[in-house]
Amino acid sequence: MKTKTTFFSFLFVLIFLTTATTAPNYPHTENTNTCACEIYVPNVFSPNGDSKNDVFKAVPGTSCSLSQFSLKVFDRFGAMVFETSSTDEGWDGSFKGQNAPSATYIYVVQYELNEDTKKLPKVNSGSVALIR
Repeated sequence: MKTKTTFFSFLFVLIFLTTATTAPNYPHTENTNTCACEIYVPNVFSPNGDSKNDVFKAVPGTSCSLSQFSLKVFDRFGAMVFETSSTDEGWDGSFKGQNAPSATYIYVVQYELNEDTKKLPKVNSGSVALIR
């Protein structure tokens, strides 16, 4: 004896259509507070002693007034290989007295801007390639 199985499927579609005749009156603000201070952070450096790109530094712009500054560099395992609180000091590509290997490292720059009477905390992060 042969049996035949038949499946029925029903598809119900329910559509809601909402229209608005006027836009809601939400208060909005425009961000007119743009910061003139930019911190330049290179994405590659080569500490090979040729006096070109031998030190990795975060360089604040000339219009920056900073009250705090911190630069930290981490390897791919999360170990901190360099730290400074001075904008004049940079990483020379060494770790524990040895040359760090060519690799990509992560940096975090934390600083506080003095703007008018306010202090604005900022954080920049990214990667830098060390090339030997």
